[in-house]
Amino acid sequence: MIRLPRKEDINVYDTLDERSAVRSFLGKTREEIQQLLPGKYESLQEDLAFMGPVAFAYYAPAWEEFCRTRPSDDPEGTEDIVRWTLCIISIRCNGLEDETPGSIAAMRRMLSWCEGFYNSPEGRTYFTEEARFWGYAEPLLSTPPELQQALEECAALRRRLGETSIISAQAKDEAPSLPNFR
Repeated sequence: MIRLPRKEDINVYDTLDERSAVRSFLGKTREEIQQLLPGKYESLQEDLAFMGPVAFAYYAPAWEEFCRTRPSDDPEGTEDIVRWTLCIISIRCNGLEDETPGSIAAMRRMLSWCEGFYNSPEGRTYFTEEARFWGYAEPLLSTPPELQQALEECAALRRRLGETSIISAQAKDEAPSLPNFR
């Protein structure tokens, strides 16, 4: 059995953000965190972003399961979770030299899920409807601007994590369904 992260695994540099993560996570199992996520994901994602890499590698699967079990009929809610997930990865990429192989692997899985949403029919439909709502003239003829920006952000994070995108530029009708983290 993998042990629960200790206080020093969560709070490595004694920052305010790490102290917050200690208050939220210390002594809790992945399963307990997973139960908290539906109502507190906005605050818990920030704690995940700033906690130490050993603790992140331990708790990331709870976030991954929360993402993986999102209802497929709620693309707007899923898009919010994708943005929070990208925020976690982006913040953690600022200190990649301190990350562990386990924490980097977790970030790669999370990023793959984000890319999967952005390239899925659900994600493309969401962004097309958003583009139409905001009055873009030709949302159906090209990739909506916000989707293109999101895909570019994913590609940049993928490069920072030291690998190329697992999802190549595909035709809209060939886009994969949302991948599982497993």
